[in-house]
Amino acid sequence: MAGTLATTGLLLGAYLLAPRDPGAAATLHVRGKAPPDGSLSGRVAPDAAAGVGAGVHERPMSSYTTRFTPGEPRVRNIELAARILDGHVVDPGRTFSFNDVVGPRTKSRGYVPAPAIMGSRLVKDVGGGICQVSTTLFNAVFRAGLDIRKSRAHTMYMPEYPEGREAAVAYPGLDFTWRNDTGHPVRIEVGYTAASLTVSLYGERRYEVRSKTSERYGIKPYGTGVGRGRKCVPMAGRKGFKIDVWRTLLDDGRKVRREKFHTEYRPQPKVECR
Repeated sequence: MAGTLATTGLLLGAYLLAPRDPGAAATLHVRGKAPPDGSLSGRVAPDAAAGVGAGVHERPMSSYTTRFTPGEPRVRNIELAARILDGHVVDPGRTFSFNDVVGPRTKSRGYVPAPAIMGSRLVKDVGGGICQVSTTLFNAVFRAGLDIRKSRAHTMYMPEYPEGREAAVAYPGLDFTWRNDTGHPVRIEVGYTAASLTVSLYGERRYEVRSKTSERYGIKPYGTGVGRGRKCVPMAGRKGFKIDVWRTLLDDGRKVRREKFHTEYRPQPKVECR
């Protein structure tokens, strides 16, 4: 993907994925319903994204921010999903499903075409960019020490996300799920600006989290290709590689478990659209 598109990392579509081991608009408390029609020009003030307005009995568990280029069509998709997800509460013992909460990404619900992964290529597809929301949430969940049940990395690496720490989604089959194993409710708060997305979690932290990321290995060169048609997205080309991430959970300094997330990124071909 050439130019700006080469660095967006906003992906959705039909993925062939390597398995793993185990501010924004005013707050809307919506549970998987169609986003409201109208402008998304409202913005959450910076202090809202930082957690102002959290419940009296809630404590900050974690927060994570990713960034994007303002003004592109995919920003609309990010904002729609963010507004649905904001304010969602996961009760103790319950499993959160990104697809169940956010719902279908269709034109009738306001989503627009944007770059999305189809195999080893990028094409324009309705809902492209939604993975920025799932990946930002993944990193907040990762930092909070919550129980990650199902996640898949993208087939191609995008520098907006931490290497090996991401969650690709495609409705309805490819999902990101995690379980609230803290014994207390966990609330999701989402704030966005014209160029960034922040997901914060509030509740009662159970574990301390330490993480480690390996060096890249198994480097693979990229090739070239030609695309045609209005769905073609030019690509600059990027090498493929493998990487491992470990997350260690500790309780009062005692190691509870160590998890490994293994990711294999495919080479991204250099594509010229004609």
